[in-house]
Amino acid sequence: KLRSALAVLGMTSALVVPGSAFAQDVTLTSYDGSISLKGRLVEFDGDNYRLATAIGEITIDAFQVACEGEGCPAPELLASEFVIAGSQSIGSELMPALVEGYAFALDADISQSAGASTDALQINMSDLEGRAMADIEIAALGAGGAFRGLLGGDAAIGMSSRPVRPREAQVLEQAGLGNLADPANEHILALDGIITVVHRSNPVRAISTENMAAVFAGQITNWAQLGGPDAPINLYVRDEESGTRSVFESLIMAPAAAQMAERSTVLDSNSELSDAVAADPYGIGFTGFADERNARALGIQEVCGIVTQATPFTIKAEEYPLARRLYLYTTDKAIPPHAKSLLEFATSDDAQDIISSLGFIDQGISSEPVNNQGLRFASSILSAQNTAELLQLRDMAATLVNAERMSTTFRFQPGSSLLDNKAQRDVVRIAEMISRGDFENKDVMLVGFTDSIGRPDLNEALSFRRADQVRQAILESLPDGALQADDINVLGYGEVSPVGCNETFNGRRINRRVEIWVRDKV
Repeated sequence: KLRSALAVLGMTSALVVPGSAFAQDVTLTSYDGSISLKGRLVEFDGDNYRLATAIGEITIDAFQVACEGEGCPAPELLASEFVIAGSQSIGSELMPALVEGYAFALDADISQSAGASTDALQINMSDLEGRAMADIEIAALGAGGAFRGLLGGDAAIGMSSRPVRPREAQVLEQAGLGNLADPANEHILALDGIITVVHRSNPVRAISTENMAAVFAGQITNWAQLGGPDAPINLYVRDEESGTRSVFESLIMAPAAAQMAERSTVLDSNSELSDAVAADPYGIGFTGFADERNARALGIQEVCGIVTQATPFTIKAEEYPLARRLYLYTTDKAIPPHAKSLLEFATSDDAQDIISSLGFIDQGISSEPVNNQGLRFASSILSAQNTAELLQLRDMAATLVNAERMSTTFRFQPGSSLLDNKAQRDVVRIAEMISRGDFENKDVMLVGFTDSIGRPDLNEALSFRRADQVRQAILESLPDGALQADDINVLGYGEVSPVGCNETFNGRRINRRVEIWVRDKV
């Protein structure tokens, strides 16, 4: 049951007790009672049972079955006790829901109680016989608490609504805990977008990034300056430990060399901030997409005039300028078996419905018809610099006119030709879809784009190479012979059709991408 999602990756060799200590008959039964297996227990290594049966020796994940018989290991050897610490955006609702989903997958019972601190929740898992399986504490301390917890050894898993900072990563690596930016330690849980919210009665519908920085710096103080009523602007911001605030400051405040105004009301959670703005006709604040609640999000106008609304698709494609990834971090240090299994479940396809049900953006792949890309094409035409670019746009439109765009957008590590951590996982997702036949009788097109830095002809060639690189990665993830190289079409359009402003660092980052489009074969 959910075998691939719950497979335990490590071994706890200190608990290996082979030989006569376990040479007794036992019965192993899956938690849902559907499978029962009898045999002689040869070995328990802390993670797996090795059982001698009439058909030979079988190795079974110890955390998916209940063991009955005098030869079974002591229950405390199978129980895990660990802490998950960090982001309030993740820890307040999402992580408890994922723990509950994990327990449901194991047919386990859970109980909840207050943790050791006011920001902590204690969740106890037990099997249907009442035997302890795991004691999990979720401590919502802010993103910075994730890395302090990992460094101090207090947390097995860190939750963060921003990527690990270079200085944090350096300290952890110097402590012998490994590289947190490595895919083995950095796990992308979900996607989210930071939205600027106002009261539902506010007539302002969109705000530029420059004005947004000026508002939160206290330089614009009246709504009339933004096309609203003649009334003072009331600011609501997150606390300094918040990953939401950290991302907002890096993407909005830092480019404008602006600091948060001191006259702001500081809130400890995204939901509290949204509720405060929803109750204040003259309020404005920033929060997560999942926490819009009864407030209303503003569209964002970038410096070049592109206006983007926060939608599940623009966030999944990471084209909304304040889109962000939500992370779970581990170190090279061994973690308890149930912590490893929970991590596998939380980042698996089985967890995506839980993630989306709470308003976060899951990593499942969706599609959008070309009609919904109209604003993007209009912006491309307006930004074209010459006749050659207009002709290239015409060629692109003719190619994609009857196609659908998939939400998966492949991006690369900064300053590198290597696919980033999310893109590497998305390659596997696309390969799985192809293997299932989801694209049967479809033309699959990988379409590369770049920023506008450099010569247009070189950018076009680079965009083609990057798209071809993604194709090769997909083919390598497929079973031998499943597809040939020419079964996936590769196109490169260079710097045309920007989805972000090339005048900004973040805009250039967004524009360096490979999109995937599909259309019916005719």
